Amino acid sequence: MRKLLTLTAVLAAALTVSAHAQQPKNVFTVVRPTQWGAQNFNPFAPGDQHLLPTNSAIYESLFYVNTLNGKVTPVLGTKYTWSADNKTLTVSTRPGVKWHDGSAFSARDAAFTFNYLKQYPALDTSAIWKNGLAGAKATNDTTLVLTFSKANTTIFPYIAGQMIVPEAIWSKITSPLTETNAKPVGTGPFTFDAYSQQALRVLKNPNYWMKGQPYIDAVVWVSTNSNDAALLKLLKGEADYGYVGQADPVNGYQKKGPNNQFWWPVTGDNYLYFNTTKAPFNDPAFRRALSQGVNTANVAEKAYAGAAKAAHSSGIIPGQQAQWLPAGTASLKYDMAAADAALTRAGYKKNAQGVRLGKDGKPLPTFKILVGAGWTDFITMAQVVGGDLKKIGLNTQIDQQAWSSYSGGLQTGTFDMGISWGWGGGPTPYYLFNQSFGPEYSAAVGKTAPSNLSRYTNPAVTAALTQFQSTSDTAAQKKAMATIVRAVMTDMPWLPLTDRSEFSNYSTVRFTGFPTAQNPYNSGTADDTAGARLMYLNVKPK
Repeated sequence: MRKLLTLTAVLAAALTVSAHAQQPKNVFTVVRPTQWGAQNFNPFAPGDQHLLPTNSAIYESLFYVNTLNGKVTPVLGTKYTWSADNKTLTVSTRPGVKWHDGSAFSARDAAFTFNYLKQYPALDTSAIWKNGLAGAKATNDTTLVLTFSKANTTIFPYIAGQMIVPEAIWSKITSPLTETNAKPVGTGPFTFDAYSQQALRVLKNPNYWMKGQPYIDAVVWVSTNSNDAALLKLLKGEADYGYVGQADPVNGYQKKGPNNQFWWPVTGDNYLYFNTTKAPFNDPAFRRALSQGVNTANVAEKAYAGAAKAAHSSGIIPGQQAQWLPAGTASLKYDMAAADAALTRAGYKKNAQGVRLGKDGKPLPTFKILVGAGWTDFITMAQVVGGDLKKIGLNTQIDQQAWSSYSGGLQTGTFDMGISWGWGGGPTPYYLFNQSFGPEYSAAVGKTAPSNLSRYTNPAVTAALTQFQSTSDTAAQKKAMATIVRAVMTDMPWLPLTDRSEFSNYSTVRFTGFPTAQNPYNSGTADDTAGARLMYLNVKPK
């Protein structure tokens, strides 16, 4: 108990003295390897500007959509229906909910929130209005009606995840971009209590609409200056939860104590992006042959010591494959001899020295593989990829760049090959493919592409994406997805290398009820996300 008492003393010193006479009993402690800034609880501000509890404990959305499996959990909304033409979304909102100041929540607050995004477009970071929302109104206290100029059912997760604010307060705020909202009023399971540069605390909302929940009295966040320092607090039992990346979570954390657990669900992949605007990467046959010549299982093993697996070459994550991967779609098999033969067959022969030649008969140049500077996992991936490509006659060089030039190179199309995560994702593969290959997410070389890093477009893929978003019929969506998968796996504008996981680590010394593979009630996302709200609601003191 000495360590926990020591931490309690540290928190008492770090936090402003609360007006509450009695200190909370069951305090859930989260360790965060970051340094936070000013006291900002503006739910419209970007995640790196508002404080951690804002969208995880204080404010709430209409629904929570689990990106692992697409499951929809009601929050301030209780049910939703699309009209026959998929141009009207009707949401029933929850009765009996109170804002933290005691006033009643209603559908009118939800309608105000969406219209507020229209009034101040800079707040609409999900581009809800640009993607077809035409009107938002409450027809009564428990009915929200959203109308659309075009059918776009795939907008639902963005509608569902929008944090709802009270009209009575925010209608008076005319500069929402700079508003710090130091005393937030939400509907969430916790209310703001105290804050310092080392720790911050929220207290259980005694009037929360879920009777009997949360089971804990408070959540405290403690900051550290590194992943290692955060992990040490978990190992010492000084924290209950930490979103902390590690090279080897089994040996580095789980095996160091009987109560040390981690759940790292796969929510995306890491990719080798090919710049399809440059020869020879503009040749699908060349890209496919390279993809066949890379041993992605070895890439995953070397980069993550078995904590991550090789990705399926469709790019569809494991939790979505059963529903969305067309039956019988096998991952591209590593075969160096086949890759070598395919390159020759496509017109890229070898000279007497074993160097691969272009179609013009001249030796191909040394290709650069762009990675983030110091990112050991990506650097390791690039080393394995380069070694494999060397075996089929291609020379590569690792190009480490600081974040601004790394991301800038990917987005402006000045790279040859680059390793990065998927710049898109959601509860179905549509979100990944749309943001990765949609024409609107691309740009001319030298201009900034929001997320289509390979600058690959295909009329068949574009049409299928439109077909998918215009229907709520699952069978029709699966047919469209099959078209997309076939095209992408044929053209290989990228090579999915490894699965990419969330980093939820927790200690069961004092609490139970964490999300697990057996009970994935959230997607394992970080402590400041909407999914974390479900963790704060479900963890129970032992």
